[in-house]
Amino acid sequence: MHFRAAKPSAQGRRYSGRAAVIEPSPQPHSEPGPPTPTALPRHEPVVVEDLAAVIRLPALLGKIRRVLAQVLVLDQAPADFPFQLLSKVPGDGIREYGLSWSDRDQLLRVFAGMTWGTEGHDPIWEVRVEVLPPADPASLRARALHQIAARRADSRFSEWDRFWHEEDNKSHILFGASAACTRFFEEEDPDQTATNYLAGALYALRASGALEAVLAAQRDA
Repeated sequence: MHFRAAKPSAQGRRYSGRAAVIEPSPQPHSEPGPPTPTALPRHEPVVVEDLAAVIRLPALLGKIRRVLAQVLVLDQAPADFPFQLLSKVPGDGIREYGLSWSDRDQLLRVFAGMTWGTEGHDPIWEVRVEVLPPADPASLRARALHQIAARRADSRFSEWDRFWHEEDNKSHILFGASAACTRFFEEEDPDQTATNYLAGALYALRASGALEAVLAAQRDA
């Protein structure tokens, strides 16, 4: 702000003995500036992909159900096979959406369907074998039986992919086959290719004897 000294009075324009009075000088008219933005609370941003995933989720689950229904038609296990389908209704739709089979003692679980996992990765079609709590997979891993089972299943897997095995001791997952859903977009009929992939992996588990060998080993553990 600028200041100026007051002018003397009209009579002789003399100053009295007092000190000069300081008056503020007028400022040019100006518009008020924009308000200072208030800091917003920190939160996870919502991106377009997130919204698209939410909007398309019902259609996606319907597509998966149709694929799995065809998998059940193709995958015809023998009557004496020790694994039974737990439910024809896929679940849970949060981290995965698919079908599950288990033995009568509920030592192992076989999963087939789509999974998102807990790491936020892209959705994948997957068939996997895991040990059900409270059973511990440590004994199987110590004898490398999960690696042997993966190789045996791989020998009967006629698809373009391979079986993997899980080495994380904190995980109950043993081995399986997985492929990113984007891989199937390259195919003329992605849904049919996904059906063949899942059914082929389930057949490889059964025909190779890998699944029953792991179950027998877990029963003896």
